[in-house]
Amino acid sequence: MRTFIFAVVAIVAASWATDRAPAADRIPAFDIVRNCSAEVAAAGIADCTKDETDAKNELDKRWPEFGASNKQACVGESSIGDAQSYVELLTCLEMFSGEFLASRRQIQ
Repeated sequence: MRTFIFAVVAIVAASWATDRAPAADRIPAFDIVRNCSAEVAAAGIADCTKDETDAKNELDKRWPEFGASNKQACVGESSIGDAQSYVELLTCLEMFSGEFLASRRQIQ
């Protein structure tokens, strides 16, 4: 029985990894309006939408700069549950690259 459980876990993990493999090829398509509607009250939707759109535009420009494994990890992390965020995706990629920490040091 234990062998069967480990086999099922291995198959699920392999299929999950296969499903995530194309994530490094392109920026994922998140529904900005839906995400912002779920995240903030009606008064803040415009700000949220602007932040998400700005982050997506930045990702469009910089996507090739980030490593494939970092892209896969960050796409998975920024897509957990119903919340899908370009801001979280960009922040994750910047943290993996060390850029986020470098910019924080310059501010201090």
